[in-house]
Order: sequence, then structure tokens, then C-alpha cells
Amino acid sequence: MTKILVIEDDNLIRETLLELLELRGFEAIGAENGQVGIQLAVAQIPDLILSDVMMPERDGFEVFAALRSHPATASIPFIFMTATEMEKAIELKADGYLKKPCSAAEMLGAIVNQLEKPKVTNPQPQKVQHNSASQNPSLRPRNQKSRLEISSVCWQ
Repeated sequence: MTKILVIEDDNLIRETLLELLELRGFEAIGAENGQVGIQLAVAQIPDLILSDVMMPERDGFEVFAALRSHPATASIPFIFMTATEMEKAIELKADGYLKKPCSAAEMLGAIVNQLEKPKVTNPQPQKVQHNSASQNPSLRPRNQKSRLEISSVCWQ
């Protein structure tokens, strides 16, 4: 099962993302700040990391730098989620970027895009493209009456 680490300090957003990912068949783990995120990434070696930028303890940029410098986590696809720091996130050449707010379809599309990329030793960073549910039926919500409103899942 594909494991995704969500590093997000907002409890509601983190829990919503975790639930959405679990509904899609992913193993989802959450970290409430950057320091915990680094510890979980090293201990659990997820297949992909979604990280907020503005967080206590260590911000998303510090998390990215720490994980890229650690041999066990250096090649894990890393997607920034940010409302205000997009230019700086792009400069760091992460694997993907999601601008808050984003839809569940955009988030899932970004994840699928990264997970489907062939593994190479020096991957080139790429900007995540919009992938709407209407273009990809597998990204449509399974349960339209979910207890969570996920249309703006990345909203801060």
C-alpha cells in the first residue's frame, strides 16, 4: 500500500487530508509540525510527502532541506502546499506544488502524477499540472455524502 505523509499544523486540514487519502486506498500518516514530520519521514520512509510551508517548530522549507540531505529520504517525492510562499517553494525545486486553496481532485492529481513517474536517480522537479475529476473518473469522490466537505481541502 502506498504510504503518504501529510505534514500540516492545522488539525482540521490535516485530518481532512488523511481521511481523503485513506478513502482513496492510501496509507496516510500525519504530522502536526515540521519537526514531527522529519522524524516520521525518517522512521517510516513514506512513498510521498505533502507538506504545508508555514508551520511551527520547523517550516516546510526547513523540512524539505532536512529530508533532501538525509540519504534515506532524499528521493521521496515532496509536494509543497502553500497559500503565500509559492515563489520560494518553486525556487527550491520540489517535486510538486499546490496553491491553497486547492480541490481534492487537484491534490489527488498531483499525488498520482508523482507516484506514476518512473524512478530515476536524479529526478528533475516539475510543476504539478491541474488534473480535474472530470478528466480522470478515478479521482471523483467515492462517497458524495462524506461527512467532510472536501471541495477546498487545501484551504487554510
